[in-house]
Amino acid sequence: MRFQSRYLVRVGAGVAACFAGFLTDCAMVDTIHGRFDKINRSSAEARNQSILLNIVRSSENAPLNFIAASRISGSTQTQLGGGLPSMLVGPYPIATGAPFATNAAGTVLNVVEPQLTRDVGLNSTTLNASTNAASSFDLTVLDSKQFYQALLSPIDLITLDAFIRQGYSHELLYRLFFDSIRRTVSGRTVEYRNDPMARCETVGDQQRCFKDVIDGAVAAGLSIETLTVPNIGAAAAKTSPTVYARMCFDPVLAEVFRSEHPDFRSTFPRVAGQPRCGIWPSEVRTGKQRNAETDSLIFDIKETPPVRIEIFPRSTFGVYRFLGRILAADVTKDVRLRDDTNLGEDTRLLAITDGSDGPCFVSISFEGKFYCVPKNGAESTKRIFGLLTQLLALKTQTVDLNPTPVVRVTP
Repeated sequence: MRFQSRYLVRVGAGVAACFAGFLTDCAMVDTIHGRFDKINRSSAEARNQSILLNIVRSSENAPLNFIAASRISGSTQTQLGGGLPSMLVGPYPIATGAPFATNAAGTVLNVVEPQLTRDVGLNSTTLNASTNAASSFDLTVLDSKQFYQALLSPIDLITLDAFIRQGYSHELLYRLFFDSIRRTVSGRTVEYRNDPMARCETVGDQQRCFKDVIDGAVAAGLSIETLTVPNIGAAAAKTSPTVYARMCFDPVLAEVFRSEHPDFRSTFPRVAGQPRCGIWPSEVRTGKQRNAETDSLIFDIKETPPVRIEIFPRSTFGVYRFLGRILAADVTKDVRLRDDTNLGEDTRLLAITDGSDGPCFVSISFEGKFYCVPKNGAESTKRIFGLLTQLLALKTQTVDLNPTPVVRVTP
């Protein structure tokens, strides 16, 4: 009996330990911060890969494709189970094994000593556990008429002004969003095209390219300003105010540029700062102008002789085409922004490599080739990815993100 008591104590202790483990696990509280962080990072990686993929597609003259994730969700399920093991307990032992073995004729072959045992059976119901983690998301292909109308429309000055207010450099925005600039002097018009393979123009005895025009404009303080004017008349209370936007010269920006680049010499003569930011025509300020065109992309510079400037902005689709042209022409090392020694950043407008120079910020494979945006450097490229993300969001309407319809097929 002493042996049996000790045995029962050990079995009871083992069962108590198992239950203590179960209770400890059941007391754990689930947290979401780990999964939230992973979904956040994963969705950002997917978005950046989508942007890079469309740039590469554009370089290969392949159709672009735009998708949006309308819903992302994750779930984790953990199950634990436990029960008492099957056991034989009691004051009487159970003998196992036959006392003897016989053949077919009944002859005793050998004698087997009985074994005293108290069996304990363990199976899947005694202790089991399972964990299941799943993520689900809904993707919408953006191919509606409204989406492409917005995608193909030129970027307006109000949007461009919003980007300036976010702190993006004027040079980056102009190089990215201006398709061409026409300059008319004394009846002669010269167009400077913003294309990596476009030729430069000879004006007088100097050769000038699109980059030279942008450098001179930024040095003169070219910027964008908006003005909100309430409508007048009987229907004014029922209509929204009109927002006007125009290109103008900001003397403060010009002074900042000169202080940061004292050695800069523009190939264009210094402009007189007209039209000057902050000084709007009276007919616009008072709401008397009945012009439906709120973006002023043509302005006159009061020089001798007078200069007329006309700017042609790109669409969001045109931005992808422009970046694809840079990649296709293999001039990513040549198309650069102004070298700012104060920041020490990579001056390449578009930095896409084969990944041989270090780790990647984002990478994809397309048609057997590997494309990589370097993790270290490539500051302008990363900013462009942010700009394209915001532009696509501005062009995407709520109706484009309708949930996937349920389709039932019946015999």
